[in-house]
Amino acid sequence: MNRRPLIGITARKIAFFHQDRPYHRYGVPIAYLEAVEEAGGTPLMIPPSSKPEVLLQTYGMLDGLLLPGGHDVDPVHYGEEPSPKLEAIDQVRDATELLLAKKAMEDGLPLFGVCRGCQVLNVAAGGSLHQDLATTFGKPIVRHFQQHVEEGPSHFIDIEADSRLAAIAGATRVRVNTYHHQAVNRLGAGLKITARATDGVVEAIEAVDTNRFVLGVQWHPELLASHRDVNLKVFEAHVAAARDRR
Repeated sequence: MNRRPLIGITARKIAFFHQDRPYHRYGVPIAYLEAVEEAGGTPLMIPPSSKPEVLLQTYGMLDGLLLPGGHDVDPVHYGEEPSPKLEAIDQVRDATELLLAKKAMEDGLPLFGVCRGCQVLNVAAGGSLHQDLATTFGKPIVRHFQQHVEEGPSHFIDIEADSRLAAIAGATRVRVNTYHHQAVNRLGAGLKITARATDGVVEAIEAVDTNRFVLGVQWHPELLASHRDVNLKVFEAHVAAARDRR
């Protein structure tokens, strides 16, 4: 039997208490694991670590790397002081994901970032973030943190016609869900913007080098992968790139 591509997914710290005593854990939202499996890959959770040698040993096993959503990235990594609107950060997770993202981009390992993961990808390439969209724009913008009773798409994004994302989606306009207050600002080296919301907020970035699979999306396709549209197709494209690289 052919081995499925092994897709590393970075984990987050999960606060947990037992009888009022802290017993924290690392984990990955189930939706990412299910989306990778449905796309034909085998997910492998990568816990944050302050030991590069541990991370690089795990990295050496991978066919692809997935950076999922989560907390804000510490703005120290792009040379800024924290905004009053900055939310929770995890310095160990930041260091873990930035190291792995930089390594993947150097090696050409297929790299896919979702929401925070898209932002990490940009920072790893030397870019910066809007620390808070409402503060930056100072005017009404599309609601980027939806509050739907049930999971579903919220707003439209416009995709560049000649992009990898457009080829994956089979369209240049799709409707996506949204849960973020930060977004890509200054673009990192070797990247290009390939989708925006109607208010101009960046919704997708890709590698300029089309031979490398580097894709970041600002929405949460894992939560809508069961729709079997662009939301599953982005995972399938990532797994296919990981399979081709082996």
